[in-house]
Amino acid sequence: MTDLEIYILSVGQADTSILKTPEGNVIVIDAVKPRKTRKLLDLIIPDSKVASDGKKIISHLIITHPHEDHYSGVQSLLTRYHVQKVILSPFWYETTTNAGYHNILNLLDSPGSASSFHFLSGYERIYPDGGTFDSFGEKPLLELLGPSNDILKELHQCGKLNTNHLSVMARFTYDRFSMVFAGDAQMENWAQYDSEGMLARKCKVLRTAHHGSMNGTQWERLEKLSPGTVIVSSDPEGRDKLPDLIGAAIFRKYDMSKSSRKVYLTCRTGTIKLVVSNPASGRFKTASYREEPTKTVPWGEERPDIPKTDWDQFIRNRLGIV
Repeated sequence: MTDLEIYILSVGQADTSILKTPEGNVIVIDAVKPRKTRKLLDLIIPDSKVASDGKKIISHLIITHPHEDHYSGVQSLLTRYHVQKVILSPFWYETTTNAGYHNILNLLDSPGSASSFHFLSGYERIYPDGGTFDSFGEKPLLELLGPSNDILKELHQCGKLNTNHLSVMARFTYDRFSMVFAGDAQMENWAQYDSEGMLARKCKVLRTAHHGSMNGTQWERLEKLSPGTVIVSSDPEGRDKLPDLIGAAIFRKYDMSKSSRKVYLTCRTGTIKLVVSNPASGRFKTASYREEPTKTVPWGEERPDIPKTDWDQFIRNRLGIV
């Protein structure tokens, strides 16, 4: 059996995560920068994972919510690859008016589509390499949590609902290794995640919510999950200047709280690769590629030493202090 590989692509203030399971099944969580994403997929999808139409297979594609910085590369994947299953955030008409997202829905629902798809509301488990509840420790498990209709209705009625509230949150577990992918979760999403007992289990790695904003990443969630590695997928020079000042202060405090904790910013590190060879130990190896968000990944040039993010300097820059 081969290793578990997880790639957090450096795509600016956006998200693209790709997982390759020990049995060679590939899962994509959000997709932007089509050329960059395709180059990785063409590299890691095994030749054995080819459909009858000759296209390489993506077993699962999760679109966490209908914001372009999470789905702008999806249409390219649907046309180039054989995507078996697509899981989307709950559909809510007032926050899902983007034409590009509607094009994806129309493509999935067209007569020639090879993909099955559904909207997620609530909890779902996926065993990409097979397995059952009793034995899932021996096989990878992907848990998904989408906002309930009741939460969305309540937020809508009080005028606070925004598209980020639709975010699907994911937890990937392989024996003692665990990683959380938070999408653009807001405080209300985290509250639901907590109420379902999913904060009770610590994780090894967290890909933070909402590109490190104060609305998506709170100190209490970090402390409860207690990840040794935290990855902020963003570029502070991007449109919304994320992470914001409060988010950066939280990361600085967390990064300095224990020597075993590291908080990385993808625009500084480039794409980050995690490899789990011995899941019973929970340990993993990391590498980075140092490329800029707009550049393709220089495969074959991975470096085991990931550049640290200077959060003190980041905060000084935010405050305009030279």
